[in-house]
Amino acid sequence: MPRFTAPRFSAAAAVLVLMLGACQAGSEPSEPAASPSPEATATMPPAETASPSPSPSAPTSDTAGDECGASKVSARWLNALPTDDVKADIAAKVGDRPIRYYTQGDPITADFNAGRLNVESGPDGRIKLFRCG
Repeated sequence: MPRFTAPRFSAAAAVLVLMLGACQAGSEPSEPAASPSPEATATMPPAETASPSPSPSAPTSDTAGDECGASKVSARWLNALPTDDVKADIAAKVGDRPIRYYTQGDPITADFNAGRLNVESGPDGRIKLFRCG
Protein backbone atom coordinates (compact mmCIF):
# COMPACT_ATOMS: atom_id res chain seq x y z
CA MET A 1 0.00 0.00 0.00
CA PRO A 2 1.51 3.39 -0.95
CA ARG A 3 2.35 5.73 1.84
CA PHE A 4 1.54 9.39 1.60
CA THR A 5 4.42 11.61 2.37
CA ALA A 6 3.89 14.93 4.07
CA PRO A 7 5.12 17.14 1.18
CA ARG A 8 2.82 15.52 -1.40
CA PHE A 9 -0.20 15.62 0.88
CA SER A 10 0.33 19.22 1.96
CA ALA A 11 0.90 20.32 -1.65
CA ALA A 12 -2.37 18.69 -2.72
CA ALA A 13 -4.19 20.27 0.22
CA ALA A 14 -2.77 23.70 -0.65
CA VAL A 15 -3.95 23.39 -4.27
CA LEU A 16 -7.42 22.39 -3.08
CA VAL A 17 -7.61 25.35 -0.69
CA LEU A 18 -6.52 27.76 -3.43
CA MET A 19 -9.12 26.38 -5.84
CA LEU A 20 -11.91 26.72 -3.29
CA GLY A 21 -10.76 30.22 -2.39
CA ALA A 22 -10.83 31.29 -6.04
CA CYS A 23 -14.45 30.15 -6.40
CA GLN A 24 -15.60 32.20 -3.44
CA ALA A 25 -13.62 35.32 -4.31
CA GLY A 26 -15.47 35.86 -7.61
CA SER A 27 -18.93 35.43 -6.09
CA GLU A 28 -18.90 38.58 -3.95
CA PRO A 29 -19.94 41.84 -5.64
CA SER A 30 -17.27 44.52 -5.67
CA GLU A 31 -19.80 47.28 -4.91
CA PRO A 32 -23.15 47.04 -3.18
CA ALA A 33 -26.16 47.38 -5.47
CA ALA A 34 -27.59 50.86 -5.49
CA SER A 35 -31.18 51.13 -4.33
CA PRO A 36 -33.50 53.40 -6.33
CA SER A 37 -33.88 56.88 -4.99
CA PRO A 38 -37.25 57.93 -3.53
CA GLU A 39 -37.68 60.47 -6.35
CA ALA A 40 -37.27 57.80 -9.03
CA THR A 41 -39.83 55.49 -7.49
CA ALA A 42 -42.33 58.28 -6.87
CA THR A 43 -42.43 59.37 -10.53
CA MET A 44 -42.98 55.91 -11.99
CA PRO A 45 -46.55 55.18 -13.15
CA PRO A 46 -48.34 52.24 -11.51
CA ALA A 47 -48.01 48.91 -13.28
CA GLU A 48 -51.01 47.88 -15.34
CA THR A 49 -52.65 44.57 -14.54
CA ALA A 50 -53.63 42.12 -17.22
CA SER A 51 -57.32 41.79 -17.94
CA PRO A 52 -58.84 38.41 -17.10
CA SER A 53 -60.65 38.12 -20.43
CA PRO A 54 -59.01 35.77 -22.96
CA SER A 55 -57.57 37.20 -26.12
CA PRO A 56 -59.51 36.46 -29.30
CA SER A 57 -56.47 34.81 -30.92
CA ALA A 58 -55.95 32.32 -28.07
CA PRO A 59 -56.68 28.74 -29.12
CA THR A 60 -59.52 26.91 -27.43
CA SER A 61 -58.72 24.17 -24.95
CA ASP A 62 -59.80 21.49 -27.45
CA THR A 63 -57.19 22.51 -30.03
CA ALA A 64 -54.51 24.08 -27.81
CA GLY A 65 -51.20 22.46 -28.68
CA ASP A 66 -52.83 19.74 -30.79
CA GLU A 67 -50.85 20.07 -34.01
CA CYS A 68 -50.45 16.29 -34.24
CA GLY A 69 -54.12 15.30 -34.16
CA ALA A 70 -54.09 13.63 -30.73
CA SER A 71 -57.59 14.89 -29.94
CA LYS A 72 -58.91 13.22 -33.10
CA VAL A 73 -57.91 9.74 -31.95
CA SER A 74 -57.80 9.75 -28.15
CA ALA A 75 -61.48 8.97 -27.52
CA ARG A 76 -61.77 6.22 -30.13
CA TRP A 77 -58.59 4.18 -29.61
CA LEU A 78 -57.73 4.69 -25.94
CA ASN A 79 -57.22 1.27 -24.29
CA ALA A 80 -57.13 -0.48 -27.68
CA LEU A 81 -54.41 -2.92 -28.63
CA PRO A 82 -52.12 -1.33 -31.26
CA THR A 83 -52.72 -3.94 -33.96
CA ASP A 84 -51.89 -3.25 -37.60
CA ASP A 85 -55.54 -2.39 -38.30
CA VAL A 86 -55.70 0.05 -35.37
CA LYS A 87 -52.42 1.67 -36.44
CA ALA A 88 -53.77 2.06 -39.99
CA ASP A 89 -56.99 3.64 -38.67
CA ILE A 90 -55.02 6.07 -36.48
CA ALA A 91 -52.77 7.03 -39.40
CA ALA A 92 -55.80 7.63 -41.63
CA LYS A 93 -57.50 9.78 -38.98
CA VAL A 94 -54.52 12.07 -38.21
CA GLY A 95 -53.31 12.36 -41.79
CA ASP A 96 -49.82 12.40 -43.24
CA ARG A 97 -47.58 12.91 -40.21
CA PRO A 98 -45.00 10.93 -38.27
CA ILE A 99 -46.39 8.60 -35.59
CA ARG A 100 -44.20 7.08 -32.87
CA TYR A 101 -45.38 3.98 -30.98
CA TYR A 102 -43.64 3.02 -27.73
CA THR A 103 -44.31 1.38 -24.37
CA GLN A 104 -44.09 3.18 -21.02
CA GLY A 105 -40.48 3.10 -19.86
CA ASP A 106 -38.99 2.56 -23.32
CA PRO A 107 -36.05 4.83 -24.16
CA ILE A 108 -37.11 7.41 -26.74
CA THR A 109 -35.30 10.34 -28.29
CA ALA A 110 -35.86 13.75 -26.71
CA ASP A 111 -36.25 15.61 -30.00
CA PHE A 112 -39.56 17.47 -29.82
CA ASN A 113 -41.65 17.55 -32.99
CA ALA A 114 -45.02 19.26 -32.47
CA GLY A 115 -46.42 17.58 -35.58
CA ARG A 116 -45.52 14.03 -34.49
CA LEU A 117 -48.14 11.90 -32.73
CA ASN A 118 -46.76 9.84 -29.83
CA VAL A 119 -48.79 6.74 -28.98
CA GLU A 120 -47.80 5.30 -25.61
CA SER A 121 -48.79 1.78 -24.54
CA GLY A 122 -48.97 0.60 -20.95
CA PRO A 123 -47.54 -2.56 -19.42
CA ASP A 124 -50.63 -4.45 -20.58
CA GLY A 125 -49.86 -3.54 -24.21
CA ARG A 126 -52.92 -1.33 -24.61
CA ILE A 127 -52.76 2.31 -25.76
CA LYS A 128 -52.75 4.59 -22.71
CA LEU A 129 -51.78 8.02 -24.06
CA PHE A 130 -51.83 10.11 -27.22
CA ARG A 131 -49.74 13.31 -27.22
CA CYS A 132 -47.82 15.56 -29.54
CA GLY A 133 -44.07 15.61 -29.53
